[in-house]
Amino acid sequence: MDRKYGKILGINVSSTSNAKVLAFVRSSLINKRKFYIVTPNPEIVLAAQKDKKLAEIINNSTLAIADGVGLSQAAKFLSMPSPKNIILRFPICFFQGLWVGLATFFDKNWLFEELRPIKGRELFIELVRLANKKHWKIYLLGGKSKEAEFAAKRLRVNYKGIKIDYSNGPILDITGKPINNFEREKEKETLKKINGYSPELLFVGFGAPKQEKWLYRWLSKLNIGGGMVVGGLSYVSGAGRLPPKWMEESGLEWIWRLLTQPQRIRRILNAWPIFPLTVFWYKVNIKQA
Repeated sequence: MDRKYGKILGINVSSTSNAKVLAFVRSSLINKRKFYIVTPNPEIVLAAQKDKKLAEIINNSTLAIADGVGLSQAAKFLSMPSPKNIILRFPICFFQGLWVGLATFFDKNWLFEELRPIKGRELFIELVRLANKKHWKIYLLGGKSKEAEFAAKRLRVNYKGIKIDYSNGPILDITGKPINNFEREKEKETLKKINGYSPELLFVGFGAPKQEKWLYRWLSKLNIGGGMVVGGLSYVSGAGRLPPKWMEESGLEWIWRLLTQPQRIRRILNAWPIFPLTVFWYKVNIKQA
């Protein structure tokens, strides 16, 4: 697949389109090339700065889709030249940041030249539609409470040609491993169920970084065509409320999350302002060639 890569704080991210990802998935399944897709966002890129295993998993993935405008802003900002003189670099980088921020509203074509974002939940639905057309089997794993079950039921209503199975799976710790012996047994049952079902597509929704680590650890032993981590099972199941489209496209989804999920304030603050400030200081402090 024709892909362009961006590197943000040492993390590789693919710049592509929905159509190219769908073509890649079709080709990979036809040729029996197993793949795994991750969907890093600003919060995950920040986490990968301290979590070397997570960084390794993302950088070794088949596709690392930029989930949201924040990464496109960072990629564009980092691509802009800055002076070697440290005194001049700070104000110039500051105004470059303002320019990128304004482009989010007024010139998205320019903004997305370096890295085109694809919302993970939108790609998930596109893959479900493709699976429905091809009569593929998909498996939903994870989610809180009964999210996987409710998501499967809703998808079956809207996509009659699809075959879906699901399970909550084990409760995992931050390393992506079961928290106790009971959960380890549940993991064994889950693996056996997935391999017996043999889906073309496995969607894993344990939450980052658990889902990335779990899928990476078991990928070689899973009887699947390919896997993708998803953070949007709650939206599919009906448990989550989607932000207005204009907020998504303007990089302001963090405001919607703050209003609707105030308990996630630490995660929201990572997306904004901690991530853009981290990118800014990274550019100001890197050695200029």
